[in-house]
Amino acid sequence: MKMYEQIGEFTPDSLMVSPDFPILKAGIGLKPGYGVLKRGSLIVKAADGSGYLAGTEVTVTTGEGESAKTEAIELSVFGILTDDTDTGTDQAETDNIPATVYQTGEFNREAVKVASSATVGAFEDEMKKISIFLRSVQNYEKGE
Repeated sequence: MKMYEQIGEFTPDSLMVSPDFPILKAGIGLKPGYGVLKRGSLIVKAADGSGYLAGTEVTVTTGEGESAKTEAIELSVFGILTDDTDTGTDQAETDNIPATVYQTGEFNREAVKVASSATVGAFEDEMKKISIFLRSVQNYEKGE
């Protein structure tokens, strides 16, 4: 490797609002079969440790035949995805996809992503409990 070789590329985005609040990261295994989850996606965690995009309805069926019962799994906010992550399209896969999330910090409300059937605001109180804070950011267009 050369001393001044460019290894990666950084493209600034507006996900993080401020470095003034401690930013902690953690790993999680995302359930496969949900396609590409973008940086800034709010991740929720099931009791078994699997991660899902916030707003995704996850159910479990117990029993068989007429006595079968389907219930929604309780999910709790875990963090905000640090990078785009491809979970594939096959939900039958058994191995979770490794990913990293921000567990604390201040983030741009408009840059946080949830499932299309949900809103970021629905998760805001739960996010505050784990020290993820949302702020509104004024976007400025560069003039000519």
